[in-house]
Amino acid sequence: MHYTFTELLSYFFLYSFLGWCLEVAVMSVRRRRFIDPGMLSGPICPSYGITMVLILVFLRSLRGNYLVQFIACMVFANVVEIVSTRIAERTTGRRMWDAEKREMLGSLPGAVYSLVWGLGAMVVLEFLQPLVFILYHMLPDIVMLIVVIVLCVIFVLDVFTVVWSLRKDRKGELLTDELTKQLRRSANSFGQKLNARIHIRLQDAYPPVLDIDGTVAKGMVFAYGLTLTKMFWVFLICSLLGDIIETFFVRFTAGIWMSRSSVLYGPFSIVWGLGAVVLTVVLSPLAKKGDRYVFLGGFLLGGAYEYACSVFTEIVFGKVFWDYSHMPLNIGGRTNVLFMFFWGVLAVVWVQILYPRLSKLIERIPMLTGTILTWVLTGLMVINALLSGLAIGRYTQRQDGIAQPTAIGSFLDEVYPDGLVEWVWPNMREAEKPNQAE
Repeated sequence: MHYTFTELLSYFFLYSFLGWCLEVAVMSVRRRRFIDPGMLSGPICPSYGITMVLILVFLRSLRGNYLVQFIACMVFANVVEIVSTRIAERTTGRRMWDAEKREMLGSLPGAVYSLVWGLGAMVVLEFLQPLVFILYHMLPDIVMLIVVIVLCVIFVLDVFTVVWSLRKDRKGELLTDELTKQLRRSANSFGQKLNARIHIRLQDAYPPVLDIDGTVAKGMVFAYGLTLTKMFWVFLICSLLGDIIETFFVRFTAGIWMSRSSVLYGPFSIVWGLGAVVLTVVLSPLAKKGDRYVFLGGFLLGGAYEYACSVFTEIVFGKVFWDYSHMPLNIGGRTNVLFMFFWGVLAVVWVQILYPRLSKLIERIPMLTGTILTWVLTGLMVINALLSGLAIGRYTQRQDGIAQPTAIGSFLDEVYPDGLVEWVWPNMREAEKPNQAE
């Protein structure tokens, strides 16, 4: 994948802005107030943009080689951070970042930051960048060209004015001083709103996460009760465990290792995750009535759920991901009585034994840590699902011979080729058309 110069400049400004927002958010949580992390007047941290541009240019051939990719991302991120810190300090004559951010080598904090930088860059490269690429190419080229030109002019003037203002022999004011003042006011205004929004969100969603003095409130329980946050963690954990269970089940019954994941990134089976959430929400009230009620509810609910999932995936993706037509007592090939029996047994084990223990384990997560992780993991799972849907859609177009050579299509062809799609979803096949059923 080759990027145009305009495209790379767009990514530079975008990731520089997102990096600035990230640092504002981190400092908002840590110090409970807005701190402008940038050296320039505008809301921008160029080190983030430079890092991502270098990664996009030099590391695209490493896609799929995750270990080497992680190490390379870590090296790029840390080198750019160290160099930009030194340049900033020599230019301004003062330290622009916290001391621990400079200690990238030779200390435990430095090692931790190095790993975080590398992991963060890799996550952005694998998850966020494909979505950014697709959104970029949905906009007209002329619009993006005009936007990039305007941003470049503002950026150059901002850099020039800030450097000039630091000169000891400066005389008078520049014409661009008013521009930098306006940029500073805009950055401070946006940063203050972002800081306030973070604290309002924390207080509204998990009151009181923070005491008046800004410390985490004592005695608070994370995701207590049958809440949406608790169900997200149940979905995530059960998606992971369900995929692992299915993988080993197929290995021992069929003698082969086979991907059972529902998404491109990570061993997550969405069917298992959503199934656990449905069983928890619907059957938890039956727990006090006895195991037979839970079993009957799981028997009927599990069969209906599996049938509905099969219909949904066939309608949305035009693909069949499982077919039980060869098994006795099947219902339209989408489920069968044997598996419904298993659903009933699983419901009893889940509701009476596993879920209460898992619920207590989730509630032991620290409040602030759990809140931040919930936001981050929710965003990653949403992007993961979107990219998986796009990959399947493009794969279907290739198989049907109707794939158009667009920029987005070519990107999906390169990043998610047939081999990868067929490896992630080995049992996926074309849904039978109505006129082919005869």
